Amino acid sequence: MKNGKLWTMALAVVLFYACGSNADRGFKKTDSGIGYKIHEQGGGEKAQLYDILEMNMIYRVKDSILFDTRQSNIPMFLELIEPEFPGDIYEAFAMLSVGDSATFIVDASDFFMMTAGMFELPPFIQEGDRLYFDVRLSAAMDEEGFMAAQQRIMEREMRANEQRALDEDGIRDQYLEDMDITVQPLESGLYYIETEQGSGPRVTSGSTVFVHYEGRLLDGTVFDSSYDRGEPLDFVVGTGQVIPGWDEGISQMNVGGKAMLVIPSHLAYGDRGAGDLIPPFSTLVFDVEVVDVR
Repeated sequence: MKNGKLWTMALAVVLFYACGSNADRGFKKTDSGIGYKIHEQGGGEKAQLYDILEMNMIYRVKDSILFDTRQSNIPMFLELIEPEFPGDIYEAFAMLSVGDSATFIVDASDFFMMTAGMFELPPFIQEGDRLYFDVRLSAAMDEEGFMAAQQRIMEREMRANEQRALDEDGIRDQYLEDMDITVQPLESGLYYIETEQGSGPRVTSGSTVFVHYEGRLLDGTVFDSSYDRGEPLDFVVGTGQVIPGWDEGISQMNVGGKAMLVIPSHLAYGDRGAGDLIPPFSTLVFDVEVVDVR
């Protein structure tokens, strides 16, 4: 394996707000300046250099969580390498034994510029900020153990996806009943519920349309909103630039119109899902508003 530069994937994660205080009471410091607090000692074997560590991890700055393995329910795996500078987070990880849970404090600039290898600090980081790592070390393994762990996770996800596929229709039917939605689906399976008729030009295939929207899971979780960004999404209708349920649903509308689209997963992200926010086999709900067409 490479030397543990697995951090870049975490930087794409949307910020989440953490509850709890960043007070440093009860923390000790290493000679290199890393703050640490051991919450629980698991009594397992101590991590060794070049072990592959399996950890549940949150890291945060100020009041914002930057990465959280709970979002995907998949642990972080990285190789324990030699620290590259005093205060490197790998020095902190080397303090752990299997079963330990701890919080570490490191310099945020050092982490992003030196450990993560970025050319400049992310916009949400300022000089002097500190990163807090909340970690629990579940296992320390060799390459063979890592491959076995990956296989277990893949099989677990396959079983979960099979169950999601079986459950999707029933969960969607219950949602429609709870929301008192009685319209019949289109032939494709899309539910198109017009909430306000538009008086402007009709959306046609090949035209560029500008749409404001909010997207939700059936449990009400909002995963995307153009309203929050303050500008509509534009795309060319009928060219596959958006999910099929959007191409079909928006093509039913006129400028000024509003509608709710209930989109089964086969017209959305299917068995892949989308990132950590949209699981596989998820029916999606969009409130959409056509603001212009050209």
